[in-house]
Amino acid sequence: MIKKTFATLLISVLINTSLVSAYSEIDCSSDIIFESNSCNQCFDWWTKSQWDYIGLLIDDWINPTDKNKILYKEEQKMPEMLNLNQNSIVWNQTPSSDWFWEYSDEFDALYSENDLWYILEAWKRVTWLQSKMWYAYKLENNQAKANENIGLLVYPISTHVVQDDGTPSIDDEEHIECVLFKSAWASSTPDTKKTVEKVKKLPDTGPTEYILLLIVAMILWFGLIRLSSKS
Repeated sequence: MIKKTFATLLISVLINTSLVSAYSEIDCSSDIIFESNSCNQCFDWWTKSQWDYIGLLIDDWINPTDKNKILYKEEQKMPEMLNLNQNSIVWNQTPSSDWFWEYSDEFDALYSENDLWYILEAWKRVTWLQSKMWYAYKLENNQAKANENIGLLVYPISTHVVQDDGTPSIDDEEHIECVLFKSAWASSTPDTKKTVEKVKKLPDTGPTEYILLLIVAMILWFGLIRLSSKS
């Protein structure tokens, strides 16, 4: 039963995860919701239907300047999904946990024991943040109209410029990336009977199939849904 549940979740995530290298970047002036959330960089990730999963999320920290930059973990706020329609939409995290995000190994390698900060050299980039494997946002309920704004995934990052004397600037630079999700259609409650029938038709997940699913997920894990924090 656990394996079947796991396989169902994984298959749903893979089906509803875009097989592209990045979200589509759009002008932040295209929707007032970006301005109201102080977004500096804006993206569109198409429409979503009830019961869709959104997972395998990765964020890149890019330093597009000729000066080194540093980051303190203590200053960071984790990304969150904002519900843009409380009356018609329910977003959940699956599994439910406050520890949805984690720092990547390549980001942790930037840590300076002497200075107690993470340093990104000029013109470099690093995958610094990612959602945990098997964790996803789920559109639990969608009664919104077609193309109505339903969710905004907000990625904030705070950094400091390393000045000419080698010290970090006192004031931080906050960069906020925002990904907008819209409703796929005027949704109705899915046909539960058909959904159950589909689940029943899933093959038993034995050791071989389990490993194959894991390999596929691991391949997808590396950079499929990636943002670039130009900060």
